[in-house]
This record gives sequence, structure tokens and C-alpha cells, in this order.
Amino acid sequence: MEDVIELRAPVFSEPPYSALVADVYETSDGEAYMIEIPLPGLKPDEIDVRTDPYSVTVSTRPAQTEPDSERRYMVREQSVRPMWRRFDFPVEIDSENVKANLEYGMLRIFVPKAAAGKRKAIPVEQAA
Repeated sequence: MEDVIELRAPVFSEPPYSALVADVYETSDGEAYMIEIPLPGLKPDEIDVRTDPYSVTVSTRPAQTEPDSERRYMVREQSVRPMWRRFDFPVEIDSENVKANLEYGMLRIFVPKAAAGKRKAIPVEQAA
């Protein structure tokens, strides 16, 4: 029987309709990832961010507001139901130092790579 080597690839599949949409990118220094999720109208206490060694999960719990009984919607596209999304990374992340910031309706999550997953420059020495 052959040995099987599992390679971890990032999992950033297309979200299903009404799921959280996001931009995910690696920082220019290669030391971390950034996740940006538009969450207009939500407050920090309506957003939950959880981590494990290889992923970040974001879920929302919007406060339920009673719709104005006088409104007769022609189109209603802004979801007020809970949503979630998990982002898997190809290398281990430093889950103790993940930071999340909500500013002007944009959630930005800084996800540093764990020491094992960071790029490292190795100096080449001259042989004597």
C-alpha cells in the first residue's frame, strides 16, 4: 500500500447565496493573512470570530428588529438572519494573536501565521 501525503490547500470556495462574502489575501511581507468582510449595520456584539490552528470562523447574529408595519417592500435584499463562514488556511495560524476590527461596516481580521508557517530567509554563507 502506498503512503498518502496530504497537502493542505486554502479553502476559499464561493459562498452560497446569502452567506458572508469576503476578500482574503496574504500581507505583503508574507507573515499574515487578512480577511475583509462587509457587515453594514452590524455592531461588534452581533459578530463572533473563532479560531483554531488552521481556520477562522465568522458568524453573525443580527438583532431582530420588527419591520415597520407600514412598509410594503418591493425588493428586500438585505439579510437580517444569522450567517457564517469558515476560512481554512494552508499553513498553521497563530490563533492566539488573531485580531478583529469593525470600522465603517467593514470587518477586518488580521490572521498571523504561526512560526512554523512563516517564510524565512536563509543566508548563504561562503565556504572557507
